[in-house]
Amino acid sequence: MSYIFNDQTHGAEITHLFPDRVQGKTFILAGLKRGALAAATADALAAAGAGVIICTGHCQKELQPVIDHIHRKYRNVKMVFITADTSSISSFQEAGHTVKRMGVPINGFIGFPSVMAVEWEKTRDGFESHFQRNYLCYFLFIKLISDCMAPRSRVVLVTSSVRTDVRAPTWVDIGFSNGEDYHCLDGYSQASLANILFAKSLSNIYRDRSIAAFSANPGNTKTNIQTYVTKDQINTWLERKKIAGEEIPMFLQQAPKSLAQGSAIVLRGLLDPGLEDQPGAFLNDCQVHNLPHLDFPAGEESAMTLWRRSEEYLEAFLC
Repeated sequence: MSYIFNDQTHGAEITHLFPDRVQGKTFILAGLKRGALAAATADALAAAGAGVIICTGHCQKELQPVIDHIHRKYRNVKMVFITADTSSISSFQEAGHTVKRMGVPINGFIGFPSVMAVEWEKTRDGFESHFQRNYLCYFLFIKLISDCMAPRSRVVLVTSSVRTDVRAPTWVDIGFSNGEDYHCLDGYSQASLANILFAKSLSNIYRDRSIAAFSANPGNTKTNIQTYVTKDQINTWLERKKIAGEEIPMFLQQAPKSLAQGSAIVLRGLLDPGLEDQPGAFLNDCQVHNLPHLDFPAGEESAMTLWRRSEEYLEAFLC
């Protein structure tokens, strides 16, 4: 049966339509934050009868209010916290091993961005902050736990709005000449594109194991980039693009959405069996959006280049 979804759809509507994909299942939510989109998504899954919700974060104390809230409302849902700090690749390596030691089949993974439009900074591992904290840690984590993913499991990588004509990156200089050619919106957009292409590669490489991945733009919620970025930052970014001959920015201005509406896009990617014939798709306003320069085969070379380089960067941790 096909259903009609749009920008007004709420997360609870999605979980209500596909109860067999939620009840008793185990999900990982990486990047859970109090009062944010991730917490709203966790609440929707718990309300629909999820069996186990594994959440990762910098420290349990920060997430304890979310964990306690779900414990009080949904006593049959088991909440498990695993320390995984996106500023430390070794932290995600250990988190991956912890999940493997648990020995439970994982039915779904959602990765939420950790940073949005921050000033130039390298992590302790030597990578530009957005690239590591929004993308590279999740690449490592999913690679490590892939053997734990159950048949028909899903991966959803939360990203941002994208113009349909956005070009595939070459990945020549992920460090922006060591920060000399950096703008906070370029850093964020690079990581967003990485996750969009990562989802496509994941679906392609793991198709024989029935693992499907999607990237999802939840829209302009309270945690959206439009909340964090100043007009000054946008104007300087647009000026840089104009000088470079790129007059059209990657991101689109969007009308505000509630957290319930934002979670619907994420949950559709996680649960809707109607997407099985479109693995790797980018979801926006609860619909599949075609990206002519990123969808395979057009974006395949860029995606494979990113995958190979990511494996090279993480060679010491992929074990």
